[in-house]
Amino acid sequence: MKTDVKEKRKKKGPGLSKAYVYARDCGLPLVALIFAYIGFKIRDVTAAYKTFLDPDTFFHYEMYRQAISHWIPKYYAYAYPPAGIKAEGYLGLYTMQALFYKVTHALFGTSVLGAFKLWPPFVGAMIVIAVYLIGWKLHSNWAGFWGAAMVMFSTANITKTYSGNNRGEGPFMMFFLFAVFFLLVYIDEKKWNWKKISSAILFLILSPIYMGVWNGSELGVMVLLTLGGLYAIGVFIAGRIAQLKRFTKEYLSILGVSILLGLAVSWTRFIGIGNFLVFAFEVYLALLVLVALMLYGRRLGLKYSDKLHRLGTVSAVLVIGFLAFYGYFGRDLFKFLGQATQSSPLYQTVAELAKTSWSQIAPYFSIRGSDGLVFFIALAGFFLVLFKLTKKLKSGAYDWYKETFIIVYYLATIYLLLNAIRFSFQASGPITILAGILIGEAFVLVERMKESAGTKALYAIFLTLLFIPMPYVGASYAMTQQENSMAYYRFINPKMPGSVPESWMDALSWIANHSSPYDTVMSWWDYGYWEESSLLSHRRAVSDGGHGYDRRYIIARFFSRTNEKAEVDLEAWEDKYVITFLDPFDRQSDFGKFGAIAYLGGAINYGEYRSNAMFGYVQSNQMTVKNNTVLVKFGNAVYEPYLTIDLTNGKVYHGKRAVIPYVLYITSYGGILAYKKIAFSDYVRLALALPFSLNQWDAQKLFANFKLVYTAYNGYIERNYGVKVPSVRVYEFRPFGVYRIDVLENKTWVSIYSTLSGGKLPTGEHEFRLWISAFGRDIKDGKLVFEAYNGTKLIESKVVVENLNMNYLNETPVILKLNVPRATKYRFILIQKGPVGVTNGPVYVNGKLARPSELLKPGESGTIKLTEAFDKAYKNVQFTLRGVLYYYVAPNGTDIYKKGFYLEPHMEIVGYVPVKTLSVKKGDNIIEGKASLPADFFNRYLEEIYKKYGRNKVVIVSERVEPIFLTEKAYIIWEG
Repeated sequence: MKTDVKEKRKKKGPGLSKAYVYARDCGLPLVALIFAYIGFKIRDVTAAYKTFLDPDTFFHYEMYRQAISHWIPKYYAYAYPPAGIKAEGYLGLYTMQALFYKVTHALFGTSVLGAFKLWPPFVGAMIVIAVYLIGWKLHSNWAGFWGAAMVMFSTANITKTYSGNNRGEGPFMMFFLFAVFFLLVYIDEKKWNWKKISSAILFLILSPIYMGVWNGSELGVMVLLTLGGLYAIGVFIAGRIAQLKRFTKEYLSILGVSILLGLAVSWTRFIGIGNFLVFAFEVYLALLVLVALMLYGRRLGLKYSDKLHRLGTVSAVLVIGFLAFYGYFGRDLFKFLGQATQSSPLYQTVAELAKTSWSQIAPYFSIRGSDGLVFFIALAGFFLVLFKLTKKLKSGAYDWYKETFIIVYYLATIYLLLNAIRFSFQASGPITILAGILIGEAFVLVERMKESAGTKALYAIFLTLLFIPMPYVGASYAMTQQENSMAYYRFINPKMPGSVPESWMDALSWIANHSSPYDTVMSWWDYGYWEESSLLSHRRAVSDGGHGYDRRYIIARFFSRTNEKAEVDLEAWEDKYVITFLDPFDRQSDFGKFGAIAYLGGAINYGEYRSNAMFGYVQSNQMTVKNNTVLVKFGNAVYEPYLTIDLTNGKVYHGKRAVIPYVLYITSYGGILAYKKIAFSDYVRLALALPFSLNQWDAQKLFANFKLVYTAYNGYIERNYGVKVPSVRVYEFRPFGVYRIDVLENKTWVSIYSTLSGGKLPTGEHEFRLWISAFGRDIKDGKLVFEAYNGTKLIESKVVVENLNMNYLNETPVILKLNVPRATKYRFILIQKGPVGVTNGPVYVNGKLARPSELLKPGESGTIKLTEAFDKAYKNVQFTLRGVLYYYVAPNGTDIYKKGFYLEPHMEIVGYVPVKTLSVKKGDNIIEGKASLPADFFNRYLEEIYKKYGRNKVVIVSERVEPIFLTEKAYIIWEG
């Protein structure tokens, strides 16, 4: 079908020469291909990174590796240990990446990693082509040309299409824009021909693909549904029933087929928005009912005599329909219509979900720097399209669905953008298309002028000179930015340029070489994907960028609190290592993230989180110590810390005058200011290896449970300044540890050992008192075993205490009599029931793939089949289902935006449901058993919590039912 613009060209002005038309129609697409190539080169700069710049991409790489073998990933063992996760979400992304690898490997021999790095810039280049095609179909090839030029260098678009950022947003835009292009070709053709048929087929092929590659692909479905609804209502109110019939027959029918196709494909788990597609199809059916009323309402007695009656009918039906939907869905309706918002304390702390400001938007939509010029050009283009829409409505033109599409697409993405800066990428599509339409309109106006060819040529040259610098300057700036970024990372991190700092690379290499493949690592969640990556340590992570959200509250509690308030049951997660990353010279470290950690952990309230920095770095020349007074200088102001601890000599200084609420730690590389409320948190003490206690024995207890096994230093600082800054510290976690040993001499207890001071057991027969730190887990019916070694040979082993019990919140010393032989090494070992094994493959309930941490709901029964891996053979292993409740208490109320809001996170083991007892071998075991979960499994526990804290102050974060294997486990609690 000929476009409106093409028709007008025939009516106005002298005809364009054939040579010009040929040059334009052939030349502009060729230049658009050049733009695509340049866009590819800009985005491919970061392929030189040894790994990836975007941390989330490490997870996507693991899923992609699975897809190469299985096409649709089923299970991922490394997140949410010890159970792992069912692979869910946008699995279509990994399938398409795997297909891309298969093709490029066959054609060019690309490696698995090479194809993975190649995919995002390829997607970026294809988006450039897609924007050209969409601009051409909506307006003209000039609009497509300039839209392609804009998206080529768009910072907003580059953010999700540079090599090493393999998220789903980029592929979604690519497949969605191509799907829309073929949809427009299909609708434009009046008669059925090869073009109309092939376009319909391609639209239907691309529809489930764009739905499957991103969890936010609801955006595309809603844009097309909204377009269908607005157009149908518009032509009906205008009284153009023939157009409504044609639109229903062509557009609405194929849209319905695409949604049904998406629903069918969702059963393969290729598409992760199946529930939304059910909702979308119900909306679609409601739209069909509305259309039927509009077409055949007269038979029911409805008055369609004029626009006012038709508008009233539509309005009444829409109100009734909305109320019906709300009655059916309830509040869930708004979950479908909304997007990720700051709906919980966790989301409050995610910067990319924060409300957007112009200062954030402008750099993403600029030619160079922060001018925001592309955004303003697109805004003008939006109003131009609105104007054209009104003209088409008046003229009775059929194809105003084109203007409606870009208006709906633009408004939808702008709404998302204003809610969260992360949606700047999605906004880059319609913004560059509209910018292209505005500039393209200027060139089309010149072509339609009545003036002579020479005058037209002058105008065309003027426009070209006016706009041609934009793609050149924009592309040059974008390329320079990418190259500068590459150079910066190579400079600060020559070993491993990319998102992984040298110190982390060293630490993860140590873990990879010194731990069991079944071990679990804990850090703040930002680094979980590094820990899980097969390119790095390849170990399980307690929480990562996309999983273990409920655990983040508990990790934050441990990190930001001290003493009993910090003690959480890390053994429940079978955690083996804890990593700290408090580096004032590394922008990725927890130095700047601790406000969120402290807030989620309950150490500070919402107001403090918003207004107080948790850490600050002070250069050595900004600190003075005189007359037992420490002063810190910032600019022209001088401050005295609340407390100063000099880690270089062990001296402590108390603030005397008006002091700031910070503790200053003086190190060899400068001073670290820590906010008073978190200055002695367990995390800070571990990160700085602080041997100081607020209460007697605090530090001794902490370091009995956490043994420093590796320290990695900031390589950049060491190379350039010759100063060793401990950047990453790795601690081995021990749930139970002896922090003090006393011996009875002359009826007096004398201390012979402590964690920080060391000490030895005296030989011969003595009465000992062992002080055990039980970190977050009680000792129940335990046995204490004493062992003596000569070298590696065990010369004595005996049980010295039976039926040992201890509450971790009320620890009491263990008294025992022991004859200590002469030996080179001694051990105390606690034997009690504990979790062993890690789930190492898909979990099935009644033959269906299940979420490993949500196996059964209360009142349900089922046969569970899974693969469990063990580090050694065990007898009498009890297979159980463990119920875990994650919640927080809000003493000042649950309004998360209230200034005084703070929370107290809790993790409680509700109970264990026995499944079966068995013996297991080392390595993988296929295990099957039947289980039933009591109907009141969680409710009876919840009622106790509500009674204790008040129902209106408790927020349930999650309820977990996960497979756990329990047996007698040996914990080394002391060696010497």
